[in-house]
Formats: sequence, structure tokens, C-alpha cells
Amino acid sequence: MKYLLSGREMKNWEKQAMEKYKIPSLLLMERAAMAVTEELLSGKYDLHKVLIACGTGNNGGDGLAVARMLKMKGHRVDVCIAGALDRLTVDAKQQLEMYQAISGNFVTDPAYEEYTVIVDALFGIGCNREITGIAAEVIEAMNAVKTPILAIDVPSGISADTGKLCGVAVNAAATVTFFTEKLGMMLYPGRDYCGEILVADMGIPVEHVEECKTITYTDKDLEKLPKRKENSHKGTYGKVLVIAGSPTISGAAYFAAAAAYHMGSGLVKIYTPQENLFAMQTLLPEALIEIYDRSRPALKQLKQCMDWADAIVIGPGLGTDRNADKILKYVISKSEVPIVIDADGINLLAESKTCLLDHTAPIVLTPHIQEMSRLSGVEKTEILKNPMSLAKEFTGEYPVTLVLKDARTVVAKENELLYVNTSGNSGMATGGSGDVLAGIIGSLIGQGMDVFEAAKLGVYLHGRAGDAARAAKSAYSMTARDLLDGITEVTKA
Repeated sequence: MKYLLSGREMKNWEKQAMEKYKIPSLLLMERAAMAVTEELLSGKYDLHKVLIACGTGNNGGDGLAVARMLKMKGHRVDVCIAGALDRLTVDAKQQLEMYQAISGNFVTDPAYEEYTVIVDALFGIGCNREITGIAAEVIEAMNAVKTPILAIDVPSGISADTGKLCGVAVNAAATVTFFTEKLGMMLYPGRDYCGEILVADMGIPVEHVEECKTITYTDKDLEKLPKRKENSHKGTYGKVLVIAGSPTISGAAYFAAAAAYHMGSGLVKIYTPQENLFAMQTLLPEALIEIYDRSRPALKQLKQCMDWADAIVIGPGLGTDRNADKILKYVISKSEVPIVIDADGINLLAESKTCLLDHTAPIVLTPHIQEMSRLSGVEKTEILKNPMSLAKEFTGEYPVTLVLKDARTVVAKENELLYVNTSGNSGMATGGSGDVLAGIIGSLIGQGMDVFEAAKLGVYLHGRAGDAARAAKSAYSMTARDLLDGITEVTKA
């Protein structure tokens, strides 16, 4: 697990480091500058002529310290300060004096194209409003040349909280950030401006971040997967009921059920219209098949299937007609085991959200942005501005685990740390991908994992399966079937 700090949380951490651990702010600045300087000296950059663009805040102080360190090692360095010197922070002013003491060079109108590398030290995490004036001009001039840019902490112009652009932003080739990645660096469009992200250790244990509200997972978290025992049988690893498919749609049921099997479920039963029997028997002979007449769904038969299951996945390809709605509401009202509601199940809920207030079994919702718009009544464009805020608001009103799917999927539950997923790639934007995710989460729940934990780990593993699929195929050619193979690849170890 890794923390993702907002700009405010990072500032609080710096304050804590100074107050609790008695680390002077100037020392923190020196440590930051040393990390950036080390990266510049790594051999990846041409240091023939270096420009460091500094703001008047502490990010600018970091840049001035880098300039001093490079010059003292014999490199040619120019500093451009975008702002009035009387606005320098106390620490930045001290760094300026130290740079001046070694006869450091300054430029006011640099020829950006003449430099072999540019260091962005304009704003860092301190950008929270639209950039205008001289700073905007400097950023545009930096971006206009082919010279590689190394950003300090966060590319200037990217909100450290949301990843949104503050009018204009530095397009960095790489970013050296401190302590941990900032939240806005992981979200889009901010992630696109960071280039390679390098995290520098600032010497304070991460567990001392007491106010952090957002986390993400790494491959180390795959250790949380349910353990397999040699002395076991198919009943040991859970029974998953997949309620999916309609007379003209069978693929969604297949992908959800196949994903559950690939994720380790011992038994998977598919409850689907009779029209899908042949397809399911052909595509997934391992599965148990329970068919029903779409025009007259037998609720007694459905209840028997539900009583058999350890987890239920409902919605993929289910349709949105009256009988589909009847099935969904019956499952929500009668289930005694956790339910994962996906796709058409969510579209049906958009018309009757109140049933989410009257259930006993834990519920996981897995909407993409458009489905979330229907469910919440909030315009898609507004959700995209701050999906995390909406996720927290929704789970504060409805007692569910919410998996809000997008390029950066958010997993939320009331009174829990927000999860932002950082695995996956564009090749996963393909039909059936969401069905695979629903099956993965359902499988993990069926194997006994906590519902919220299953949602987080399921999302991460789904993304890693996508990364494995891209490596085997390409982002262009991979399909949902390849995600199933990706699950196999990721869980090999």
C-alpha cells in the first residue's frame, strides 16, 4: 500500500517533520535539492547548459539549491526567477543568497532552445489557481522547445489535489517528487504531464502521515490474495452465482463467470435465460448452468441459487426490462451474501435507488462514469472534475462499496480511506472488461475476503491483468479474453 498525498496533506507532513522531528525547513529543502541533483547527475541528461526556472515559493527555493549544487560541481547553470524578489519565501531568500555567494548566474529573458535541460521549480504542490502573467509565459516558452524538462515535486500548473490544469502546465519528461506520489500526479490529466515519476525518500517514516485520506496498491499487495491450501477441495474456494445475460447477449455472462474461475473460485453457477444455454455450455463447460424463462422468471428457483452461493454477481448483459428489474430487486431484498452489481444492474438502480437503503447484505456497485451519471443524477462532466468527491458523497448517503470505473478507478466506502487505482492501461477500454472486473471481485468475496478489500484488490489485479495482456499483445489488439490470461499471469507467483 502507498499513500497518495494531496497538496494540503503534504504541507501538513512537512509541518509535522519540522515540529515533531525538529527537522529545519531549510534542511528539508536541501534534501529535496540533493535528490533532484542526483537525478540530474545520473547520466540521463545532457548538462552542457542547464536552465532552472524558479518561482518565489519554496519550490523556487528547491530550484535555487539545485542550481548551487550543480554549479559547485562545475556545470554551467542559469537561473530565471519568474516573479519579484521581494516575494521570495524566507527559505527561498536564503537559498538565493547562497547561490549569489558562489556568483551564480541569472537570466531574465532566456533563449530556451539553447539549453540542454530545463528544471521546473516554479510552483510544485503550491499551484491552486489559474496561472497567468510572467509564469504562464515562462511555462509556454519551456513547452515550446524540445529541451527535456525535469519537474520538482509536481509539474507546475498541475493541481496536486485533483490533477487538473491550472490554465497551463509544464509538460515534463520526468518528475522528482518527495516522500510519495501526490494525488494529482496519479489522476488525469495530471499524470500525462509528469513523464517518468521518481520518488525521493525524505527520511521520515510514511506511517507517520496521520491525515492522509487516499491510498493506492502495488504488487506487494497481491500478498493479500486468499491463500491456497493443498488439503482443500472445490468447496473451499467459494461458490459464486452470476446472474447475467439476456436472450441476445451471452458474452457478458461468460466473461464474469470465467473471470471468477480464473480468480480461483471453486464453483461458479450462471443464472441466465434459456436462450443462452448452448453458448454457456460451449464457452464455459466448467460452469453450472441454471436457465429460466425470461418472460416468467421463477423466483423460487432463483432463491435456491442464491442460498447456494457465497457471493452474487448480477447485472452484466441482464437487460433493463421489467423482468430484469424484478430479478434485481428480489436479489437485493432477499440475499444473505454479498452482491456485486454491475452494468445493467446499475442502470436499473438509477430508477429505484431507494432499495440501496433497505438491504442487509453488503453491496458493491461497479459503474463507469456514464452509469454513475445515471445513478447519481450528476452530469458526466461534473463527475469527471472530481470523481473522488462524488464517490465519498455517494457512499456517505448509501451504505455500499462504490467502484467508480475510469482511467483511474476510485473505490470508496464510508469511513474508509479512499482508494485510487494506478494499474491498467488504455487497452482495457474494450467490451467485456467490466464484466471481468465484476467476476474478479465476486470471486474474491466468495473466497472469504472482506468486501471493501476485495473491491480494492480486485480493481488493482484487474489493472495488472490488463498490463500483462498489453505486454503479451498490445493496447490495440487486446480483448477481454486476454484479461483472463492476464489474471493467470499476474497470479502465477
